[in-house]
Amino acid sequence: MRVIRGKLTQRDVALGTGLSQKTLSALETGASQGVEFGTIAKLCDYLKCTPNDLFVLESETAYATPSSNSLKKADEIIARGLKRAMQEPEQTPEEIWSEFDALRERMRTKAQEAEQRAQRNQPNA
Repeated sequence: MRVIRGKLTQRDVALGTGLSQKTLSALETGASQGVEFGTIAKLCDYLKCTPNDLFVLESETAYATPSSNSLKKADEIIARGLKRAMQEPEQTPEEIWSEFDALRERMRTKAQEAEQRAQRNQPNA
């Protein structure tokens, strides 16, 4: 993420996206256990990039084999998510993308509002 944002600070990105600096730090250092799609969308919208620009795939050999307990927990999480997804009303791809576009627009608006507030709060030069 540091490469994409150039001279921006985590504070700048936090103000522009509404994400906390703690979240940004965890993502940047690799300390995060995962990332929500909304977080990715906020970062992409603010940085004017795609998700591919945010992530670097690392070799799978760099990771230890998950324990049977971890695999069991993962299976449970996936099963719960699948069950919830199956209970949702069926949507067409167009409806899904429409919701996604509306979410991006709301985030863009909030980022612009945050940027305007930050500019108003800066001392005049």
